[in-house]
Amino acid sequence: MTMHKELQAACSALGYQEGRQYVKEPDCLESVKDLIRFLKSEDDTCDIRRQLGHAQIVQNDLIPILVHYTGDNTLWETVVRLLVNLTQPAFLCFKSHIPEEKTLRNNYLELESHLQTMEEAFINEDVFAAITGKLGDLLKLDWEHRHEEHSLLIERLLILIRNVLHIPPNPDAEQRTDDDASVHDQVLWRWKFDEK
Repeated sequence: MTMHKELQAACSALGYQEGRQYVKEPDCLESVKDLIRFLKSEDDTCDIRRQLGHAQIVQNDLIPILVHYTGDNTLWETVVRLLVNLTQPAFLCFKSHIPEEKTLRNNYLELESHLQTMEEAFINEDVFAAITGKLGDLLKLDWEHRHEEHSLLIERLLILIRNVLHIPPNPDAEQRTDDDASVHDQVLWRWKFDEK
């Protein structure tokens, strides 16, 4: 799948991995905003979403930004907004039905496959720590100090968690034995909130 040039440029301007650290580019925030704009204008085939899935932008860029840049509130919140969009169920992307037409059905299956591939990135405990840490800080705010943007971020984080947990398992691709935990199970275990 060939990526649109503008889309490719936006992806390239996000940042890069250097050892264990992710280094954001100077135009990282604007590039994330560009990706959100691209998704708003995608067609019925979900072409932009499928191209971003093929490029593994969630695994290679967005998750590392989420983990390494929790202190950059504007960037972090914008990345969460993009992740909520990219992790929404394929069923919703195709107007709440599974397409019957062959090409559209293949697009649907491709999108679902990308979701299943990106689900593995959410097993990482650093991702869980970044999301729950931010969510915990927001929930600790007194009502008089909680603004509309705080409530919106709480809502987006909960939707992101729901979206990730909603990704269906793919036992055929994982080829695990009956007693081996699937990616979906590992996400569930990682994201189990401790009762303390």
